[in-house]
Amino acid sequence: MTRARGLLAAFGLVCTSLTTLTPTHADAAASDVRLIAQSFNVPADGSLTATIELPPTLAGTDLSTSLIAVTVEQRVERREDLRPIISRSLERRDDTVAISPVCCPGPGPGQFTFSIPLETAEIRPDALSIPRAGLYPVTIAIQRDGRIVSTVLTFVNRLASPEEGTQAADAMSVAVAVGTHSSVHIDSKGTTSVDNQSTVTEMTQLADTLDALGASKFPATVRVAPEVLNALQVLQPALYTRLMSSLQQHQVIAEPEWPIDASQAAAAGQASLYTEWLRDGQQRLTALGLGPAVVTRSTIFVDEPIGADGAALRREQGADLMVMTPKIYKTLKGSIQDYSDYRGELIAADLPNNSELDTAVIDLNISDLLVHPLDTPELTRIYVVANLLALRQKLETEGSNVQRHSVVIGTPDLGVPDSTLIGSITALIAQTTGLVPATLDDVALRTDRLNIEGDDRPVTLPASDGSDLQKRVFRQANLENEINAVASMLPSDSEQPNDWRDLVSLLPTPAINDSDAAAMDKDVRDELAAVRDAVQVPTAYTVNLPGRLSTVRVRFVNTSATPLLIKVRLSSPSRKLVFANDPNPVLLAPGVNTVPIDVKALSNGTSGVTLDVFTPNDAPIGDPVALKFRVNALGVGNVLTVALFSLVVLWWLLHFRSTRRKRRQARALAATLVHS
Repeated sequence: MTRARGLLAAFGLVCTSLTTLTPTHADAAASDVRLIAQSFNVPADGSLTATIELPPTLAGTDLSTSLIAVTVEQRVERREDLRPIISRSLERRDDTVAISPVCCPGPGPGQFTFSIPLETAEIRPDALSIPRAGLYPVTIAIQRDGRIVSTVLTFVNRLASPEEGTQAADAMSVAVAVGTHSSVHIDSKGTTSVDNQSTVTEMTQLADTLDALGASKFPATVRVAPEVLNALQVLQPALYTRLMSSLQQHQVIAEPEWPIDASQAAAAGQASLYTEWLRDGQQRLTALGLGPAVVTRSTIFVDEPIGADGAALRREQGADLMVMTPKIYKTLKGSIQDYSDYRGELIAADLPNNSELDTAVIDLNISDLLVHPLDTPELTRIYVVANLLALRQKLETEGSNVQRHSVVIGTPDLGVPDSTLIGSITALIAQTTGLVPATLDDVALRTDRLNIEGDDRPVTLPASDGSDLQKRVFRQANLENEINAVASMLPSDSEQPNDWRDLVSLLPTPAINDSDAAAMDKDVRDELAAVRDAVQVPTAYTVNLPGRLSTVRVRFVNTSATPLLIKVRLSSPSRKLVFANDPNPVLLAPGVNTVPIDVKALSNGTSGVTLDVFTPNDAPIGDPVALKFRVNALGVGNVLTVALFSLVVLWWLLHFRSTRRKRRQARALAATLVHS
C-alpha cells in the first residue's frame, strides 16, 4: 500500500466508480480532446503515457475540480469490431483511472501529460488492469461535475510478458504501394512536355515520402512514368538527383516508355507493341540509374479498369500480383465487400485459358485514413496500426498462419501519401511486434489466396475495347507505308525517313491527344507530298515515231535540291507498240532530266500510250499520263508501190511529151503545105 499511496500522491489519482464516469451524451462537447502523443506499444509492466490537448471550447476553463478519466475497455478480438467501437455503439468498459489535470501540465498551453502504469494481476486504483497481451480501446475523457464534457478514443497495444511468450515469429506482412499520376504530353511535332508545376509538386512529395519511409527502413513499391523522370532531369536536376537517390532504397515498377493501356493493346492485337514499349520503359529506367535489383515487373498497379486480356498480357511479361484500388475491386463481378480489411489474403482474377492472377486490394479503412486523417497525426497512426493489429488478432484467434497474410497500404487512388503521416505510421508499424515491413514482391510470395469452403472466389475482369487504339495503329500503318515509298526515292544517307518513322511511331499512345494526332498525320503527309511533288511529270502530248525502231526521251524536272530515284514505265493498251522499260530506278538530278526508252512499232497509225511513274518500291507517283504515239514508218511493200507509181508517172510523162511533140510536128507540116 505504500507504493500505491506514493503513486496517488504523485499523479493525483482519484478512485471513481464506473457509474459516475458514464458519459451524459447530451452534455458532450462538439469538439474532442486532441491526442498529441502516446505510448502505443506498452510492456506488461510498463506505463501508458500520453499528452492531450483540450479543445478550444475548454480553453481557459478552470479545471481544478475536473478529472482526466482514462478507461480501458475489453480486448479487441476482431477487426470487424473496430467500427462499432470507434462509433461508440460497442462499449465494453473494463477499468478506469482518474487523474487531476492540475498535477499533469503538458509541454504547451492547454496540454496535459500523464502516465498510468499497467497491471496484469491485481486491480489497483492507480493502474489500468490489462491481464492479457493484445489491442485494447482506451478512452481519455475530461470529466467535470460528474459529467463527461470531452473525450478521445485511442488504443494501446499491451505487449506480451516473458511468461506469455513472443509474437515476433508470427509477424503479418505490411506493404506500402506508392503511385504517381504525373504524365507526359506529346505534341504534333513529337515534343514531350509535362505540366511543370504539378509534376514538380508531385515529384517533391514523392521524394519526401520515400525519405520518410527510408527513415523507418520501410520499403515501398513505387510507380512512376519513365518519361516523367526523364523530363524531371531537365526540369529540376537537383530534385531529380534527390529522387533517384531515394528510389534506390525501394522497388520501382517497370512501366511502358510511353503511356499505353495493356487491355486496349491486347484487344487491338497490339501485344507486341505493348511488349516493346514495356521493354523500352524498363531500359529507360535502367539508363536513368535504377538497377535490376530496383526495377521489377512482378507487380502492376490497377487504378483504372483492366480487362482480362490486359491482365493476361502483363502476366506474360512477368507480373505475379495486381494491386488494385478498392473502387476498382468493388466494380468486379464476384467481389466481396471489405474482404481485404477482414482477411488479409489475395484473391484470384480469372484470365483467359483457365489461368488466374493474384490480386491484392488496397486496405479500404487505412486508405481512407491516409486522405482523411483524424484530428492529430498521433491519433491517425494509432488507428492505422490498430486496424492492422485487430486483423492480426482475429487471424491468431482463428488459428490461421499469420505469416501467410498481408495488408497493402496506399491511398484510395494509388497516389503519393502525405510524407509526415506515412512516415509516422510506418515508423510505428516497424516498432510493433507482430507486424513486419514487406515489399509487394514479398506479399506475392508470402500471402495465401482467399479460399472459402474450397472456392477461391475469383473475380471476373471486364471486357476491353481496343477500337481507339486500332484507329491509331491503322493511321500509323498507312503513314509508314507512305514513308517507305518516299524513303525509297531519297538517297540512302538521308535522315528524313527515320525522323518520320520515329514521329509516327508515337501515334498509338494517348499521350498524344486526338487533335495533335491529326496534326501530326497532316504534317508528315505534307512533307511526304513535298518530296513526291518535286518530280514534275510531263503532261499529255503526242509523239511522232519516224520508224519502226525508235527511242523516246521522256522529260522530267526535279524541282528539289536532292537527287531523287523514280521508276518510269510506258505501256500500250492496244499492244501496237512494245517498250523496253528499264526495271531499275532512274536517278533524277536536280533540274531537267530526260529518260530514254526504246520503242518498237508493230504497225502504223496512232495509238494510246500510258506513262506511269513509280517510287523505287513501286508506289505510284501521281496519276498515269495519257500520251499519243503516231507511227509513219515505210516498209518493203510501200517502197514497191511507190516505185511502181513512179514508173507509171514517168511513162505517162514520157507518153505525154511524145504526144505533144508529134502534134507540134503535124501542125508544122500542115502549115508548110499550105504555104507551098
